[in-house]
Amino acid sequence: MSSIPQDKSKKGKSSSIASRMPDQAGVYLHKDKQGKIIYVGKAINLKKRVSSYFQTSTNRPPRLQQLVNKIADVDFIVTDSEEHALVLENQLIKEYRPHYNVLLKDGKQYPYIKVVLSEFWPKVEIVRNIAKGKDRYFGPYTSVHAMNQTLSYILKIFKIRTCNLDLVENNSERACLDYQIGRCSAPCAGFDEHSEYLDRINNLIHFLDGSNSVVVTTLEEQMATHAKNREYEHAADCRDRLTLLNKTISNYNHISGLSGSLDALGIARDRARACGVVLRIRGGLLLTSHHFLFDDKLLGDTPVLLNQLLREYYSRTDDYPAHIVLPTEIADADTWSKHLTSLNKKSVAIGIAQRGARLKAVKMATDNATWRLNEYMAKSLSHKSIKPGRTIDLQKALELESVPETIECFDISNFQGKETVASLVYFKNGEPLKKRYRKFRIKTVDGIDDFASMREVVRRYYKRLIEKELAPADLVIVDGGKGQLSSARTVLTELGLHSVQLIGLAKKKEEIIREDKPPVLLPLTSPAINLLQYVRDEAHRFAITYHRQLRAKSITKSALDDIPGIGQVKKMALLHHFDSVDNIRIASVECLSEVRGLSKTDVLRVFEYFNSGGSFAK
Repeated sequence: MSSIPQDKSKKGKSSSIASRMPDQAGVYLHKDKQGKIIYVGKAINLKKRVSSYFQTSTNRPPRLQQLVNKIADVDFIVTDSEEHALVLENQLIKEYRPHYNVLLKDGKQYPYIKVVLSEFWPKVEIVRNIAKGKDRYFGPYTSVHAMNQTLSYILKIFKIRTCNLDLVENNSERACLDYQIGRCSAPCAGFDEHSEYLDRINNLIHFLDGSNSVVVTTLEEQMATHAKNREYEHAADCRDRLTLLNKTISNYNHISGLSGSLDALGIARDRARACGVVLRIRGGLLLTSHHFLFDDKLLGDTPVLLNQLLREYYSRTDDYPAHIVLPTEIADADTWSKHLTSLNKKSVAIGIAQRGARLKAVKMATDNATWRLNEYMAKSLSHKSIKPGRTIDLQKALELESVPETIECFDISNFQGKETVASLVYFKNGEPLKKRYRKFRIKTVDGIDDFASMREVVRRYYKRLIEKELAPADLVIVDGGKGQLSSARTVLTELGLHSVQLIGLAKKKEEIIREDKPPVLLPLTSPAINLLQYVRDEAHRFAITYHRQLRAKSITKSALDDIPGIGQVKKMALLHHFDSVDNIRIASVECLSEVRGLSKTDVLRVFEYFNSGGSFAK
């Protein structure tokens, strides 16, 4: 590792780097005055990339400028290719966890389902690390509930042991409880043939790999063979396991138009917080969803977050797909493809989803990332404490005429260009007053028009306040920039509310927009900006929650209410049993028959609706 100490002047930094950095691929490490690594990056040309940090620029984002101001020293490591630089960058970020890199929020080790093939009687266990060898690992499971559910299915279907006994030979006098409840075939007690057990292990791996048709065919053949040989007990066992397998498969979401192995990636962000989702799709079936929460101090764009998602997920798994589809282009796609292909020993192609089923899969991943991020933000807000005196700090920071003891904040939400809604949250003495919260469906605006939507909701809300002879809050905040601020002021003026103190909060730079005064950028540690972020985030969460409720109501109504004989109670029973309309749509008659409260006629009506011309039939 080479080190280049920097001159104190910006010009000195630039000239020093330009003369000493090599024109080669590698990794660079920015350090602060204390010698702490604050950022790790890779480059095809180290000289050009690192020198660019110190070139004068008026368009540089404030947070990137904060990083540049703290750089006191630069180390670098030369590599023989961009791919090796990618691998080294990943290792160094995980080792040093630099402050300005995109980092995993919790940094924990996620669990895996491990199929231990190195033992004479293979077994299944839960582990949190991958070791080299012939054992197979499936995961990481970022949802422990999903992992436990999968484990429950595979033990019932394949009856594989989970114990830690060393079964070189049968060495137990009697079977344990797992055998009694149908979760293990008890090879320890001599109740199973070794060849049959290994066949089930192979089927288990096929199942976890997504090759469900292979498993179904094998079980059907075994059941037929046992029946032909009049081994009716074994045939019945195969039948029961086949029924459970088909039920498990029917619960998977099916994405028509996809085949083979594919991972769909999606990103959602809310300023410095972001979430990445990987949907693992095999043979058109969505097997698992993995999500990762990130901290992004530099507020990078989507490609930066996609690179971090690739880094986090594929460094933790040995299950590589043939195709990875992304929502947008990244500069390192070819490098990632080469790297993952070398790990997989088979081709791994990376591309952008542009149309059809792949675009649908990426949108599903993005939707999941959005809901996960909103869920996290809602939880973090519920535990956030506001210290006394922040309203006074806010008055001083923004030069307000009075202390904003009460605050109202408006947020507009139009998810993927669909129905627009708005929210209003109310704070008193720095704390949310939820009985004063309001939500709105935009009625007079067609399409996406945040300015017109803001005018409508401000007009509706304050006209109602005037009718009730209530005063506006001490400070009104609109989520947005100059356009939203101007829209709100136009309406307030029309209504005669000239004295209302009004500001806007732009998301990208956390810039506070004021009327007739320059914008303000407060330090991120400032109590005033913390309060504004809290209010704005709460308005955003409330709007997104309302949007989700409307979308869920719209989906269930359009898909189920047109089926004759299916009222509210039966509709809720179907949704409770299958979790989603998509699962109901692909369910078999046998699976529908398991829903409590449905008669045979109801079952046939639901099945026929989705399979013979219903408005949502495929």
